[in-house]
Amino acid sequence: MYLYLVSSTLIFPRLSWSLALAAGIALSCSGTNEGDSSSQGSGASGATGSGGGATTSGGVTSGGGEEPIFVGSGGGLLATSGNGGAGGSCQQLDIAFEPQTPTVMIVVDRSGSMYDSGFWEPLKTAVLNVVESLQAKVRFGFLTFTGIAPDQCPLLAGTDGIALNSHADIAAAYEVASMRPGQKLETPTGMTFNETIIPDLLAFGEPGPKYILFVTDGEPDRCDDGPSVCARDDVVGAVQSAYEQGIGTFVFGLGDGDFAEHLQDLANAGAGQPVRRPQNTTQACFTGAGTYADVGGTAMYYTPDPTNANALENELNAAISGAKSCTFDLQGSIAVDLEHASEGQVLIDGVPVPYDAQNGWTMESPTQLVLVGDACEQLKAATQGISFNFPCEIIDPL
Repeated sequence: MYLYLVSSTLIFPRLSWSLALAAGIALSCSGTNEGDSSSQGSGASGATGSGGGATTSGGVTSGGGEEPIFVGSGGGLLATSGNGGAGGSCQQLDIAFEPQTPTVMIVVDRSGSMYDSGFWEPLKTAVLNVVESLQAKVRFGFLTFTGIAPDQCPLLAGTDGIALNSHADIAAAYEVASMRPGQKLETPTGMTFNETIIPDLLAFGEPGPKYILFVTDGEPDRCDDGPSVCARDDVVGAVQSAYEQGIGTFVFGLGDGDFAEHLQDLANAGAGQPVRRPQNTTQACFTGAGTYADVGGTAMYYTPDPTNANALENELNAAISGAKSCTFDLQGSIAVDLEHASEGQVLIDGVPVPYDAQNGWTMESPTQLVLVGDACEQLKAATQGISFNFPCEIIDPL
């Protein structure tokens, strides 16, 4: 007597990211009497099963005793045949159990060096390929930023909103941004994050995880060419603020330079890890926007070959795999009895996940299951997918 979810597949291969967001659940409940027996067959393939004098074939069930109820088994899900005897019955129902749709805001540094270095066009090709392949499964927004001192800072170009199936809009916005302004172009990263990116993502009300995918090729500034430690602090503080409000950040650094420490700091800030305390904090412009520790974290950041569109595309796919949702909704069809939720089972790549609110799975509500801590990270690295089994007795129809 179990609820089976056997076809939820969320796989993010490094080179070809695919995402099956809808999964079927088979709800099977059967009563038994002494001497009764049951067997299982696949309703999807039209196989037959028998038990207690009942047979199942092609989605139709009949048999001795009380006539069982059978509702189609769906794509490859398990079907349990009816039981004979008084009170013997079987119910099976296919239900959508879906991970929430992730939102990714792609933010590209439009400073002069992005054009001068030859990075712009390969990155554009890679970004548009990734968006085109994932636009039905991920909500994308797109923003480029630069600045022209003293009056146009920041100077922004991008899409008007965040949506599924946004490839055409992003391609059009990228074309506009590809026209380089003639003046000296700055990199007001902290200002752009605080004034535009974070408010826009917070105002976007659709459920699901939210991320910033940030691509840059050098140091931030305040449109004033001041000490780099001050502008770096602005950005660390902004990325930490975003994380505290539920927005993660993936960091891409293009080209050579001495800003690897800054990339590591931003990656740590975007993943909620400690950020190493900077030097030269006695500068008058340093405001202490960020929160720092003696030892920084080791969060992943990406440094692909910026002149190779294929390498960029592969790394973008790898980064967006981290946007995989760890929250699953029951779509208003059934609810889990929270007092007995621990009797359910969640498996990632066939390995059971503990029922644990720190590093396992838990029920956020009767209709929402969440993977937390180590379990969420395990899902993001999964190669086979996730499955769920719940005893029928703890499931309530809505």
